[in-house]
Amino acid sequence: MPYLEQEERKIYYEKLGQGDLVILIHGLALCSKSWLDLPEKLARKYTVVTYDLRGHGNSFAPDTGYSFRDHVNDLKALITELDHKRLHLVAHSLGGAIAVKYALDQPDVVKSLVLAAPHVVGYRDYHDWPNVYRTARNIDIDQARIQWETFRLFSRVDRESPEWKVFTACLKAFSGKPWTDPEAMKYMDESDMKLLDNLTMRTLVLCGREDEDFLPLAKLINARLTNGSSFEIPDCGHMIHYEKPDVFKREVGAFLQVDLA
Repeated sequence: MPYLEQEERKIYYEKLGQGDLVILIHGLALCSKSWLDLPEKLARKYTVVTYDLRGHGNSFAPDTGYSFRDHVNDLKALITELDHKRLHLVAHSLGGAIAVKYALDQPDVVKSLVLAAPHVVGYRDYHDWPNVYRTARNIDIDQARIQWETFRLFSRVDRESPEWKVFTACLKAFSGKPWTDPEAMKYMDESDMKLLDNLTMRTLVLCGREDEDFLPLAKLINARLTNGSSFEIPDCGHMIHYEKPDVFKREVGAFLQVDLA
């Protein structure tokens, strides 16, 4: 399996295709496999890289070191390893916060952004979320996984679908270390909310119209972008690429000018 190995860092990644570089960044407790067949379809035109965030999938899982800055530094190291000067980022949920922070740091590197139901560092207006951190520390990681699996973010995914099987496999492979990190509550990642108008690259924001947690943020992001567009997907929640895969591929394909059907 291909790894980026640098000092204590060991990041699992896969690379497909040829052309301009597209990097896909997955969400919390998922992994690179969660993108299903999107990498293969994007590889018709692009060099496509998927990778497992630290603590996820096949990547290393230290006991601490899960700030957004740590994730961005991993992404920087991976991009240096790949030796591409310009790239596109496609990110979902937690991955969106990593993509935005990297794009703010390296605006000359990022040609475009696709943000699917994204988080942004500094946004805190989430309500009634399960305290998986407390459960993982005080009970065990397996119970925290159950809490996460049954959370409303994933409730609209068909439990009998191939997508659900991939989701549960990713969750099973998740180390849980970001939840048990003893420093997790002490990270002071700088907010990116007031910096969003500095994102001048082409940006597409996608969000499900029934995603009560992330739709308000998606609207805030789109209102701040200087070169952005947004699309709200009807009858869709948080897991856009699972719930409405054809719509997701249509919008991403049109934005990146590649047929993903």
